[in-house]
Amino acid sequence: MLRLMSLLLLVNALTSFPQWISSGFQISLSVSLEAIFIIGMFGLFPKGVFARRAAYSISMLLVLFILLALADAICQLALGRLLNLYLDVFLLRSIYELLVTNVGMLSTVIILISIGIATIGCIVLLGRSFSPNRARRKGVFLRGIYLCLFLVGGLGIYGADLPVPNERIDAPLLRVAIQQTQHFMRMIDEKETFALELRENTINTENLPADLEKIKGSDVFLGFIESYGVSAVFDEPYSSVVMPRLKNFEQRMERAGLTIVSGTLLAPSQGGQSWYGHASLLSGLWIDNQLRYDLLLAESPQTMVGDFKLAGYQTIALMPAITRSWPEGQRFGYDKIYTYENIDYAGPSLNWVTMPDQFTWYFLENVIRKNHGIGEPLFVELGLISSHAPWTPIIDVKEDWASIGRGEVFMEWANKGPTPRELWADHDEVRKHYGLSVEYAINAMVG
Repeated sequence: MLRLMSLLLLVNALTSFPQWISSGFQISLSVSLEAIFIIGMFGLFPKGVFARRAAYSISMLLVLFILLALADAICQLALGRLLNLYLDVFLLRSIYELLVTNVGMLSTVIILISIGIATIGCIVLLGRSFSPNRARRKGVFLRGIYLCLFLVGGLGIYGADLPVPNERIDAPLLRVAIQQTQHFMRMIDEKETFALELRENTINTENLPADLEKIKGSDVFLGFIESYGVSAVFDEPYSSVVMPRLKNFEQRMERAGLTIVSGTLLAPSQGGQSWYGHASLLSGLWIDNQLRYDLLLAESPQTMVGDFKLAGYQTIALMPAITRSWPEGQRFGYDKIYTYENIDYAGPSLNWVTMPDQFTWYFLENVIRKNHGIGEPLFVELGLISSHAPWTPIIDVKEDWASIGRGEVFMEWANKGPTPRELWADHDEVRKHYGLSVEYAINAMVG
């Protein structure tokens, strides 16, 4: 009986652990139906080689589902949405690179090895625990308990009503498995659904040049400042830092005789994958997953880039965070693309940030615009990155823009500020640095 209770507590804790994370670490006592079903099932198994093999096989499957549920919980916390295994496998590389950037290569390797050892350890521990005990015979009473566990767990998983409050029972692994199956089935239909949306989104381009004549051939800049949502503007502790900077921006624009209009849009992603927001705004379509993004690019989409081209603009992408080949830019149809490789920057990288936002704005004004000449107006999309995690170091905006040159003036910030590992050890400091990074990004744009 002691072995039974210990095993029930262990398996229940393992299967409930992901749910505890996704609930924001709120303590809530609940019984996992999968735990009592599996323990009941193996408690009824006779001794033998088949039982031992089945124990290890089910243990491996159980641990894999726990890892899947854990990934789903982390996805909810980080991205504000459920995991979609069909689409999110490609994020593993990004997660690895983020770990290397924030905690270093050695710590990343140790973390990955620890996860592997913990996974194997759980499989072995559960396999040995589930295997029938050769030394002891189960009495009638104990067999009855195992049978009750098997029936109650099975009926609960099947959907039968149990005489237990619903908030005290759960089937977390089954729920994740159903969700992933539903995601998979939805993705199968996604191509046809999105193709229909693309057709419905097609507009008559004949009137576009006339429509865009209202801006009288002015240069147009579409700048994306990483902010992770309007919490940066409306929520404390960020608003007390960011809002005064926006008010100052408003006052300076009014003195210059310029008008500001503001508004909010619902974002297709949260906490990351900002290219969905870029694509949604450029195309006017709802791009909330990688499949839609890939389908959009495969169709030579009608976007804002093409609209400005038709109106006689030269279209440019200025993307300092892109350090690899970027075929997506070609699909969007930009006339010219600047990435990290062909931006003439001689300053330091600041952790994940390849170059400060102030240099990006300086490069736009003093290289792209000055070399462009007179006549054909510019449409430029900028992907600004100084407010991207890990938010260290926070640098100052140079008052003397003429001194920026190729960025050597930023060398003073090389290896300054807390390391990402030091910063992320203190949640309050992380929040503080996030707000300051957004303030810096806005300040650089205003300047």
